[in-house]
Amino acid sequence: MSKLCISTRGIGSWRERLADPDRQWRRRFSAFETAVSWEFASLGESGIPEPIGRLFRECNYGDPILVLAVAEHKVNLPGGVAASQSDVWAVVKTTAGMLSLTVEGKANEAFGDEIVKKWLVAGKTKESCDNRKSRFEHILSHLPKSDSFLQVRYQLLHRCAASVIEAKRLGFQHAAFVVQAFNTPDERFQDYAVFCQALKLPAVRGSMETTCLDGISLSVGWADCPLATDAEVATSV
Repeated sequence: MSKLCISTRGIGSWRERLADPDRQWRRRFSAFETAVSWEFASLGESGIPEPIGRLFRECNYGDPILVLAVAEHKVNLPGGVAASQSDVWAVVKTTAGMLSLTVEGKANEAFGDEIVKKWLVAGKTKESCDNRKSRFEHILSHLPKSDSFLQVRYQLLHRCAASVIEAKRLGFQHAAFVVQAFNTPDERFQDYAVFCQALKLPAVRGSMETTCLDGISLSVGWADCPLATDAEVATSV
């Protein structure tokens, strides 16, 4: 995959990078709302949507400053051809140092279809199942040790691991994974809570908690964000 990036020309550039834009690109859907949120925030001093910025400030990272952000950023994983594709990946300057941030936008959509335990055995061939096992082992190598990941939604794990992978690639000592929620039903937060429990972290709306692995701090947070207003959409086109 190319490591070259081109600046967005408004939210239309985000639509172009979606796997299924005709289905995903609608108001009140996470892809659209995430795009407007980040495009509108880019006009501000920090460049980061305020609910996410608040997570950083309350987690002793100081006032975060966006260095760069990539829409639909892909991180290669072994055991198949599909990459982990984050809604947003960003490099953030904090008082603690440079930080790798992955953001998973979420509205009504589920965190994928399966928990890890079911995903591992869902391959249609032995080769597919072996590939899934290889991929899962790679993901585990970039997360804190836990005996509870089999009950976690697979999407949450590989999105979080992607942030750590990128932090290691760039030599950063800090990584973060944030769910950017837009009027998200409570069952999605419960999935997030299971994920946090596996990491031995409390799950709190509007909060970010920190653990560590391999000399890297890993912060995990949930940010409730308002749906875009007509004015914000118009500004972000």
